[in-house]
Amino acid sequence: MNKDNLKQYRIDNLKQAQATRKQDSLNRVNEAISQLQKRHEKINFRTIASVANVSVSYLYKYPEIKQRIAEIRNEQSSMVRQQLKPTVSTSQVKVQARLKERIKGLENENKELRRKNEALAGQVYRVHQLNELIERQQSTIEDLESRLEQCSLNNPKLSSKITPITQKRTKKLLESRSQIDSELKTLNIRINSTLSKLIDNNPEEVVLNAISSLKEGLSNKTVRNKTGFLVKAIENQWIANDNFEDKVEQNIFNEWFLLANSKGLVSASTNFDGVLHVLTPDDEWVPFEKMISKYPLETLKN
Repeated sequence: MNKDNLKQYRIDNLKQAQATRKQDSLNRVNEAISQLQKRHEKINFRTIASVANVSVSYLYKYPEIKQRIAEIRNEQSSMVRQQLKPTVSTSQVKVQARLKERIKGLENENKELRRKNEALAGQVYRVHQLNELIERQQSTIEDLESRLEQCSLNNPKLSSKITPITQKRTKKLLESRSQIDSELKTLNIRINSTLSKLIDNNPEEVVLNAISSLKEGLSNKTVRNKTGFLVKAIENQWIANDNFEDKVEQNIFNEWFLLANSKGLVSASTNFDGVLHVLTPDDEWVPFEKMISKYPLETLKN
């Protein structure tokens, strides 16, 4: 074989090897594209080069490979944009409408619960005040008893003439309970556990006022369940309307409160030490007399 034939032979071998390597790389590129498509992964020059174990520059070297990758990448981008387009079906619209209606209902329910909580806040505040008053009085009693005991030790002659405060208090409580029991016996009311607990945990005045309210209700023939009525009267500290003036004042308050509440001026009412108070939007308890002076009934009607 002469030199020319040898040179041509080597050139042909190189071309054959290059074609083989190209075909092998092309096969690996096609296999990489198939794998990425099956796994629904993103297809671009970098991901294909990584899977096919070739360089990115190699992919750009061959126009047919470069064109195919670019086409597949564009197809994927187009599909992603289509998937991102919002599609709202009729059923989804109905679901959204039901959810909005439910949210509105919950908001109204929360508003009503908030109003009730504000009303209860006044009663809780009153209970706290009474508990503090009881604690202060108990402390005063203990101090006075200690002083009396000291006086008795210093002057034995006085000890026989001194009656302990707790004994006087117990006697007074027994007398009060006796009066209450007598009233209930006259009204033919049996004392159950709930009623007994309320009587023990409330001042005598509150219980007697509740009994008076019950008597008034019986006289008006508006009471069906005497025990149930009395329980509510004690819990809410009802006071009987003994005269016309009290009834007129209550009617005025009821009319004023409804108007003021509708205008957002007040949200609740309660009694503090016998004085009627109303709750303002600033969560402040203001005496009713002060509020009606500031917002007269005739002004609210206009």
